[in-house]
Amino acid sequence: MTGSPEPTGTVLAVAAAQPGDGTSTSVAELVRSAAGCARVGASVVDLPPVAGVPLGDLVTTVREQTGLLVRVTASETTPLPELVACGANALSCPLDASPEFVRDLRAGARERGTAVHFLARCAADLAVLREIPDPAHVILAFTGEARFSTGAELPGSDDDRGSPGSRAGEVGAPNAVTEFASAMELLPRGTGCTAAGVGPAGLPVLLAALAAGAHVRIGRADTPDYAPGTPARDDAQLVARAAGVAKIAQRAPLPPDQAALALGIKT
Repeated sequence: MTGSPEPTGTVLAVAAAQPGDGTSTSVAELVRSAAGCARVGASVVDLPPVAGVPLGDLVTTVREQTGLLVRVTASETTPLPELVACGANALSCPLDASPEFVRDLRAGARERGTAVHFLARCAADLAVLREIPDPAHVILAFTGEARFSTGAELPGSDDDRGSPGSRAGEVGAPNAVTEFASAMELLPRGTGCTAAGVGPAGLPVLLAALAAGAHVRIGRADTPDYAPGTPARDDAQLVARAAGVAKIAQRAPLPPDQAALALGIKT
């Protein structure tokens, strides 16, 4: 595996269920959820902008009240100056964004000493990643569809990055393990990896990632169900399961200070 990391512990990132309306109550619920995840082993929270809430205020609130590292999901719908100035520990940049956005986000983040992680959903995204100088870390999102296997897609086609519910190229959640192995082979050497299983791919991807030395993202934004037909009670339930499995794998969850080192984040 060209890009497989070799950590002694596991960074558990949580993609928490997000508030929908930006009210103070819903943001408070997000903070409570993140704090609960921190208590059971999470060290990072992946945080998209919330409509109606200044991004910098949201990041500050979550950081101060949870102790978690905050990784903000960057998108071209959020003004670039707001993204780079929000105070996040890291920004996650989708590799299907425009080249200009990727370039400018990296430049702005570099000026502020903010880490940039990249989000890949298919082999075409990893082809883009290989053109970026020294990418430190990538988040691989697996849906249970054939999107990283050789010949699974045509790079640049409108269908390469289908939604989690898309039927095209679907191979089923158990084959997420095969997809994970294919993706790891495509990583640039030295690039760290966090794996996120979407929907029913969540558990097989968790197991594959721990076995391969990758870090893990879990949470209801990716996987609403704890088991087939059984919705997760909260995000902390999913994090607690991942933490337990990580301990069994002798890759115990890392606290935020050690997670920062593993992810190339300055604190």
